[in-house]
Amino acid sequence: MKEPSEELIEQIAHDFTQEHMMCSQVTFAYAAKKLGYNVDTAKHMASIFGGGMMNGERCGALTGALMGLGLKYGHSGPEDKANEQTLQAKKKALEAAFMDQYHSLLCKDVIGANFGTPEGQKKIQEEQLTKNCPLLTARVCMLLDELL
Repeated sequence: MKEPSEELIEQIAHDFTQEHMMCSQVTFAYAAKKLGYNVDTAKHMASIFGGGMMNGERCGALTGALMGLGLKYGHSGPEDKANEQTLQAKKKALEAAFMDQYHSLLCKDVIGANFGTPEGQKKIQEEQLTKNCPLLTARVCMLLDELL
C-alpha cells in the first residue's frame, strides 16, 4: 500500500477535527472530487457510515471508498454487465489491500473498541483510539488513486 503524504494526512486530520467529518465522508468525498461529482452531496450520502455505521462493523473509510468505486464502475441495469465485473474486481483488490494492512475489515477490530456500545464509546474517547484514523483514511485514499 502506497504511503500518503504528510500533507494529505494533515488535511484529513483537519477534516475530522475541524469539519467534524467521518472517515466515510472523507473517502467518498475524495472519490467524488476525483471523478467530478458534487463533494457536498457525497459528504451527505456518506455521513451515516463512519465508525462502522456507528456499531463497529465495516470500516467507514473502506465503505466510503467502496461507494467511490461504485460511482465509477457501478452498474444500473443489464447493459452494464461489464461494469459489474470490473466493480467486483476493484472491490476485491481494495479489500485485500486493506486486510493486508489492518487484518480486519471491521472498525471495532481495527481501532480496538466498538462505537455501538457505551463501554466502547467510553474507551474510544478515553484512549483516543481514533487518533490513527486520519492515517488509515489517507491510506484508503491512496488506494482509491490506484483503483479509480
